[in-house]
Amino acid sequence: MRFSKLAATSFVAFAVACASTSSTVDPLSDLSPRAQGTITLGATHTPGSGTVSPSVSVSFIPDTTAVLSACGQQDEGTCVYTQAPDCSSLGCKVGETCGFDDSCNVACKPACTMSCGDGQKCTMGSDGSQSCTAIQTFDAGAIAVSGTNMPIAVYPPYGWKTTDTGSPFAPGADLHVYAAGPTGAGYAKFDMSFKATTLLEANPSLDQLSLSDVFGDSDLTLGWLPGNDRVYILASGAGGEARCLANDAEGSFTVPRDVLTAVMGDKVKALTLSIERMRLERHQDLKTVGSLDSETIQPKAWLDLQTTSTETISLQACTTGQTSCGAKCVDTKSDPDNCGSCGNSCSGGSCYDGSCQTSTGGSCSSCQSNANFGACSSEYSACTGECKTLLSCVLGCAGDTTCESDCYSTYPSGQSAFTSYYSCLCGTACTSECATQCGG
Repeated sequence: MRFSKLAATSFVAFAVACASTSSTVDPLSDLSPRAQGTITLGATHTPGSGTVSPSVSVSFIPDTTAVLSACGQQDEGTCVYTQAPDCSSLGCKVGETCGFDDSCNVACKPACTMSCGDGQKCTMGSDGSQSCTAIQTFDAGAIAVSGTNMPIAVYPPYGWKTTDTGSPFAPGADLHVYAAGPTGAGYAKFDMSFKATTLLEANPSLDQLSLSDVFGDSDLTLGWLPGNDRVYILASGAGGEARCLANDAEGSFTVPRDVLTAVMGDKVKALTLSIERMRLERHQDLKTVGSLDSETIQPKAWLDLQTTSTETISLQACTTGQTSCGAKCVDTKSDPDNCGSCGNSCSGGSCYDGSCQTSTGGSCSSCQSNANFGACSSEYSACTGECKTLLSCVLGCAGDTTCESDCYSTYPSGQSAFTSYYSCLCGTACTSECATQCGG
């Protein structure tokens, strides 16, 4: 692995001072001691779906030095990889969590388990002792954002829920945020404007990725329609997560294979990949008020106003016996749409042992196609997923009972819907045409 250890980098998203730039320096790595406020409006799109999910997140931190850490981080080019701590060899006990100690070594850390009263929380001392301390808040009071496509108003502790779909902002919209100020400690009231990013569109769409490319041996190139903000390529898996800064205007980025391999880890070949466009406006002149008994409030107070547009997909490598056909894993021995090879369709007929099946007593495929939208339409509609795979398998057996038995054993969850459809097809609609396939 070619990663080099970072001396001062963080995976926590504390964005940039300017909204549009092609700099190769990742602004999310700033570890300056400060109080940090972050307000993010997001729009997330799943490829292959016309739905966009909106999100709003708000947080205020009195002292970034208490939460930012470079433990487990490595870099390659503009990519930052954050390792997930692995305590499998340490045997953590009940009540312990896996994490990093003060020296950045993987360690089993005791959890704070003391039962505390209302308005209190369990606090772990540096010597491992536990005590109940008063819960103190650090916020900016009620917050409202205007200029958006949907109402946005949140109160501490800033949970936002909506039944609406779509982006919370129009591309490039002028937005305005107002905070009333805290009842205790936090950010003094503020009132400021900011501009939204534009919507990101992957090119090609992430659902067009080839699994053989995603889980192969070469670097992986992802593309999008170019814009003028910042773009991040995000990858997460069992081994950790990575963030790669890309140039939005270039419209593509190649993720090093070392990064993807590290993110996946050694156990499961699965990845969640995202392309995220971000626009951020950072204000470094905010004021804080109040005090906290057990935490420091840094004298510098920054506020990041950011909007993001993201396309994301989760993928898993094909298992033994499956073939990668684009972004899908199929069994080319029985898949009627990829029979024998990717893209070889049996046109509504069945596939057995990699070959499309027809009947010598007439066209079973033609009769089956007509039945699917005629005599057996309701049964066909109910036969989805594993039922369809089972059907293709059984029809491909051409009456071989041993073969059919293997099909039933391989695809047990599809048998109920399959039985109804098979009875209609073989017992009513296509008795003679599919005599061979139905075992007649």
